[in-house]
Amino acid sequence: MGSGHTLLTLGAFVLLSTILVNFYDMTASAGDAIGTGQDGIFLTTLTTSYIEMAQGLAFDNITDTMHVGVANAMSLTSPALLGPESGEDSLDAFNDFDDFDGYTIEKEAGTSNRRYRTDFTVSYVDMNDPETTSANRTFVKRLDMKTWRTFPVNDASRVDTLNSSFVMGYFHFD
Repeated sequence: MGSGHTLLTLGAFVLLSTILVNFYDMTASAGDAIGTGQDGIFLTTLTTSYIEMAQGLAFDNITDTMHVGVANAMSLTSPALLGPESGEDSLDAFNDFDDFDGYTIEKEAGTSNRRYRTDFTVSYVDMNDPETTSANRTFVKRLDMKTWRTFPVNDASRVDTLNSSFVMGYFHFD
């Protein structure tokens, strides 16, 4: 084999190596995109589950035990006391909407070994503008949720955070 054939063979190896490196890089990028899509789907599913759970609870601790409508917002839980009452240390023990306030939960997604954390905040909001929190008691509360993947996380992975809100109002029809 002459020097021309040797150069041609080396050139072919360089071309083949370049193609393989680009192919594997593209395959890895596609895998990351699939993982990111799966994260988005799971974040949305998890957040929707929490919203559905919150919808099934009473508006306030006082409305959980009475069958008479509350006419005065001052009888509702004080904004400083929003959160779980004594003994309500898990989602299963929650009996009213504001028990979510200050709660943090971390869940593993099936067998994927991925962990997701959700932080909850509940606040009274202005009845005319649910975007504006109120320091006073009102007949409208908002549940804000922040959900993101906590494991595995490294410098190369991109972690998206899903911020979501749900507004609940109290109205009693006699």
